[in-house]
Amino acid sequence: MSGKQEKSAEGYSTARIFGDYLLMLLVPAVVSIYYYGNAALSTLMVCAFTALGCDILGSALITKQFYIKDTSAICSGIMIALMLPATAPLYVGALASAFAVIVIKVPFGGGKHAPFVPAAAGFASAAVCFKEYVFTYSGGRDGMVTRSLGATLHSGGSLRLTATTVIDILTGNFYGPMGTGCVIIFIACIVFMAIRRKNALITALGFIVSCAVIAVLFPRTNGTRLSSLVLEICSGSLLFTALFLMTDYATQPKHSINKILYGLFTGIIFMAMRHLGAYEEPACFAVLLGNAFSSFTDILAERLQVIFTSKKGTMEVKIDEA
Repeated sequence: MSGKQEKSAEGYSTARIFGDYLLMLLVPAVVSIYYYGNAALSTLMVCAFTALGCDILGSALITKQFYIKDTSAICSGIMIALMLPATAPLYVGALASAFAVIVIKVPFGGGKHAPFVPAAAGFASAAVCFKEYVFTYSGGRDGMVTRSLGATLHSGGSLRLTATTVIDILTGNFYGPMGTGCVIIFIACIVFMAIRRKNALITALGFIVSCAVIAVLFPRTNGTRLSSLVLEICSGSLLFTALFLMTDYATQPKHSINKILYGLFTGIIFMAMRHLGAYEEPACFAVLLGNAFSSFTDILAERLQVIFTSKKGTMEVKIDEA
């Protein structure tokens, strides 16, 4: 099972990009096992192997050669697992991973061509079909704060930023999606991506900036604006979304300015859904809407380039005729 390795629009091979993702995902995966034990390990294994199995089967059904170094399906499965609570039934993660690969990845020719982020689509399907499992958090180790930061914000509550709570936030010692809470890990991963694939990080930073600005201007807590900023950025899967979903190269715009706009737009949609939506954590829905906007920005940029190039050519002809 082999195949020709393709390059992304950024000039990096598929194997390198998803290899980097896989390397980064291993760290929050280990942390999730530390906090949630065997339940986290089981969810990770089921999601990863379901995604891989569906990828192999899907490739066989469409007579497409399976590229063994393409770990995009495994990455999607792990991403879905890390966004789920450890107590979610295993079939929820399995169905979400299968949806991501069979419906989104395989029909469009693989992860490098999918119009939507497979992991976001898979998790969104689980959120719609199994809301009672996807947003119910429990089962962590002793000593964890049992109320998630997202639930605190969703109810309009506040959290005093003491030395203890800051440490809890930085280490992910709160109930929530099992692999998205440890802020220290994501800071390290952002540094790693800045070294390996800095162009993709432009989108992630645009997303975080727009979320931060809205958190300060329109706080959902009855505390200070600083606490609103910290809680919004560190709660739920915001940082996870910025790093792993927003940087998906298949759905990113080609031009830097468009990447910034894509990140800003998705961040605005995300925060609007947090303020007005029924879901505690609507990240994946915002990403899917942002994916459609991403394609629009590239099409608009290309058409504007054609228009300006045509006008420039017309002006040059008129000058020559004169």
